[in-house]
Amino acid sequence: MFSVIFDMDGTLLNTQRPYITAWEWAGEKQGYKNFGKYISRVCGMNEMGVRAFVTERYPEIDIVKFRADVRQYMHDNLVVRFKEGAKELLDYLKARDIKIALATGTSRPSAEHHLKEVCILEMFDVIVCGTEVENGKPAPDVFLKTAELLGADPVDCFVFEDSENGINAGFAAGMKCIGIEDVAIFSEEAKKRMFCQLDNLSQAIEIFEKM
Repeated sequence: MFSVIFDMDGTLLNTQRPYITAWEWAGEKQGYKNFGKYISRVCGMNEMGVRAFVTERYPEIDIVKFRADVRQYMHDNLVVRFKEGAKELLDYLKARDIKIALATGTSRPSAEHHLKEVCILEMFDVIVCGTEVENGKPAPDVFLKTAELLGADPVDCFVFEDSENGINAGFAAGMKCIGIEDVAIFSEEAKKRMFCQLDNLSQAIEIFEKM
């Protein structure tokens, strides 16, 4: 039996794209323009990775204020919704007693808040967040820890991801990666590391039906 591991932002939920505007807003508060262009580069990273990415490029930025402003914008403006086909796929997997997990770079408070907003928090057998592993995506740590907690062999796990960092992490963990593009466009190198690429999550049902 296989297990399924989902990324959250931009994969299951619409919570990735709003970060573009949030970063633009938070950057402009400190006099920086076009910060939203970096979102595709940091997709999947945990908090430590994001902080390092920003401060390496802008050493003078007040990173604490920047991250606080991003969180404030998201709190005030985000309306959490499913990505296309997400609920259908989750229901399909649960109905067949297939173990499902969440492996996200997002902090646990944010992840649990978003999952509660769409009433799916209790659907996951395991949730592992970015602050709970040493190295964020593209390192495989979050996926390996998730598989361990599931009691699953990594080779028996399917990973759904919208980011290149996530695809690289899942591939490094030895898992089968299924790509769903959102903010980031997958490179040809990332596509070579995928089991397949889909337009929406419900298309995976046909794949699992054949297994």
